[in-house]
Amino acid sequence: MHCKMKQPTRKTTYLRAIAWGITILAYGYLAYRLYVYDGWSELGEHLSQADTTAWLCGVLALLLMPVNMLTEAWRWKFLMGDLSLREAQRQVYFSKMAGQLTPYQLGEYPARGLLMQRTRWAELLSKGVVGSMTMTLAITLVGIVPLLLWVGDEHWSTEWGTVGGLMLAVVALTAALPWLLRRWVKVDSRMLFGSLGQSVMRYACWCVQLALVLRMMGMPFTSEWLVLIPVYYLIITIAPSVAAAEAGVRGAAAMLVFGTAEATLAGILLWAINSLLPMLIGTFVNKNAK
Repeated sequence: MHCKMKQPTRKTTYLRAIAWGITILAYGYLAYRLYVYDGWSELGEHLSQADTTAWLCGVLALLLMPVNMLTEAWRWKFLMGDLSLREAQRQVYFSKMAGQLTPYQLGEYPARGLLMQRTRWAELLSKGVVGSMTMTLAITLVGIVPLLLWVGDEHWSTEWGTVGGLMLAVVALTAALPWLLRRWVKVDSRMLFGSLGQSVMRYACWCVQLALVLRMMGMPFTSEWLVLIPVYYLIITIAPSVAAAEAGVRGAAAMLVFGTAEATLAGILLWAINSLLPMLIGTFVNKNAK
């Protein structure tokens, strides 16, 4: 008897071609970002003057990157329900490429569907909305008090009504998700609060990483960071951003909040650790749908 090998379907071939196209574009984007970045000399100068403690902090920040990605994979597994943690990690790493190539990282969740044999697009995109909103809500809730303290200290001139309105809108929109998404997927309080708790854990990892990178850039640890770090993440979350300018937005936000050139370098370096490095790893994952 002759065993017939299973031939890939036309749909599988298309999805694989799209996945490889994203990979090629990601490498082009990475090369472009490295080429246009003009702060290599300043970064090299700071790193050459770093002490042992600073280097240790940098290594710890780097080692927390897989923890950050594992937490996101855990969130994705929880939302989808029928994924293994290993498969969720594969999809999360691959999707970082599409996220960096699209405004507001909107391409992340559709990219995860490219690695699924039977993609339930309505459910996938709806669960993606839940994941995005609970992450935004976590950053907003944690950042409210620090932002009020920072604004009260006159470091940032803005209208209180605008700030309060944006925050209330995030809370209201998240609370309305069960009603808004009811046509495509069931969203209950367990899913919302579970995803919110996981989002807070991922957010805590980001905060620790930023503190470590700031120390690596020569800034001493200070209690003021308990206010400034949440404000920084709140600003880069609500600020308009496109992938091509994301590093600049993060660097500018760090300068605005912390007020030093070292903070600007720290913001860009952390972006490279948590975005560019996972994107590079994502180019090596298996592109076949499962």
